[in-house]
Amino acid sequence: MFNAAERTDAAYAGKLLHEMLQLTVYCLTDRQEVLFRSSSSAPHPLFDDPADLYRMIARQGSNLAGPILYESNDLEQFAVIPVKRQEDQPQAVIVIGPSTHRMASEKLYRELSIDHRIPIPQRPKWLEYWKSIPFADRMRFLHIGVSANWMLNGEALDITDVLQSSFRYKLPNGREEKELELAERRELSIFHEGIAEYRQMRELIRRGEPEELMRMLMTAVKDDSQVKDLSRQSRLRKVKNMCICAIALSSNDAMEGGLYEEAAMTLCDLHIQHIEELNELSQVEAAVFSAILDFADRVRQSRHRGVSKSVRASMEYIYLHLFEDIPMDKLAEVSGLNSHYLSQLFKKETGLSVTSYIQRERIEEAKRLLDNTRDPISQIGDRLTFYDQAHFVKAFKKHTGVTPRQYRNRRRE
Repeated sequence: MFNAAERTDAAYAGKLLHEMLQLTVYCLTDRQEVLFRSSSSAPHPLFDDPADLYRMIARQGSNLAGPILYESNDLEQFAVIPVKRQEDQPQAVIVIGPSTHRMASEKLYRELSIDHRIPIPQRPKWLEYWKSIPFADRMRFLHIGVSANWMLNGEALDITDVLQSSFRYKLPNGREEKELELAERRELSIFHEGIAEYRQMRELIRRGEPEELMRMLMTAVKDDSQVKDLSRQSRLRKVKNMCICAIALSSNDAMEGGLYEEAAMTLCDLHIQHIEELNELSQVEAAVFSAILDFADRVRQSRHRGVSKSVRASMEYIYLHLFEDIPMDKLAEVSGLNSHYLSQLFKKETGLSVTSYIQRERIEEAKRLLDNTRDPISQIGDRLTFYDQAHFVKAFKKHTGVTPRQYRNRRRE
């Protein structure tokens, strides 16, 4: 318990920190008594007594061995520094903040109001509070924690010490739980079960063999009750987590198999987003199978396997810039070859001239747009840089045997 001199010292330290930092500072004893308070922000809408917010945060710090960075879901961050007096047990806690490391904007405030389901009549108070929170990046607050700890406890720390303490506070027992899980999986031979088959599946993605991959997926389905918890929240959540991992790995395998990096990463994001939107286990299972097969099928469809590095670089540039003019000198630049030699090498390895290849790729993209959008035909041709609609129709018919309108109508019949 603090004696009178120690109480005076702690209160004086709080006052110095406030004057030095120009931030709200509270100093509370281990019995939640306020020794010093200063405020630089509007009242928190959830607390009638402003000190209650700091009492709540101070309780979080009652068992801390060192300073931490405490963050809430409402923009706020606080530096929490235990004042150690007896047997390394904190006899008081100093709380500095709030500040925010997020750049303020009306859009951010609207999103917070919606995310926290704040009733409309209460939003003005929240807006006043949020706008009163000063900006300070995390690095500054980590240094504040280090400096305040030195001043209060005479203990020299590095900002990495504060950061690690903050992580341990946010995720208690995380490492211990993982170690127990690894031990259990080794003991029960769950960890290595199916690894050989899974490696075979990943190789099928790299080779672009969706049919064989489908057969392996059908035989690999196991009872999901054997799946160990990943998030502890629900069976649906843990299955989603595993599926997201599988999609990320499949995306990487597809890139190794020759799928353009930009395409693979974009598809990965889209498939994961789709998984997150589903609410039924059967739907999630179907979606992850579809995603894995999609990667394998796209690898098969890619037509640059077996080509040289220079030609592949040119093809990837063409893929990324189909909706723009693609000058030959730019392809020469990305391939590292002169234009004449690149043209010869490209024709030799692909069977098409550069110009014919670009036109074919644009027609393939036009087919996808005709299938999946209601965009006017003239707009599709314009987006793909054809001179005019007549040029687009002529090129499309040359490659497909039908006009764009006939193609779209036939697909929708």
